[in-house]
Amino acid sequence: MSDHRDELSETFSRMSDEELVERWATGMLTETALEVARAEFAKRQIAPPGLPSRAVEEDLGPQPDVAFTTVARSLEPLQIEMLRARLRAEGIDAFTVDSGINQANALIAIAVGGVRLMVPRESADEARRIIQLIRAGSFALRDDEAGE
Repeated sequence: MSDHRDELSETFSRMSDEELVERWATGMLTETALEVARAEFAKRQIAPPGLPSRAVEEDLGPQPDVAFTTVARSLEPLQIEMLRARLRAEGIDAFTVDSGINQANALIAIAVGGVRLMVPRESADEARRIIQLIRAGSFALRDDEAGE
């Protein structure tokens, strides 16, 4: 796999000093691009400015590996959103995947498999139990509770 140093070198050499400094200052260059940009600064005898700090480079210590699993799917984004809200109310972190694309273009919903409701793997059994209760009507209001 090529690291594209020659292409980067050519691109940076065509930039003005100001453009090169601006690109450098974004903080969005890869390690390879940073090396090539440093070499270009050296050719031009310009000291590269300090890089902005990146929050992602902070050492936060060991991070737990969190795996997510799908606990529900639907071609109707609103159904999944209501399930997500109930799970969140029950203290289970839940999020939807592909909701936007399904709302924007209903024909694509079938191709992507609808909207998915995902939770951390360790919460999946409890989430499925709550979803079964919801679908069984256990959370439904009785007629005498509805308007009072």
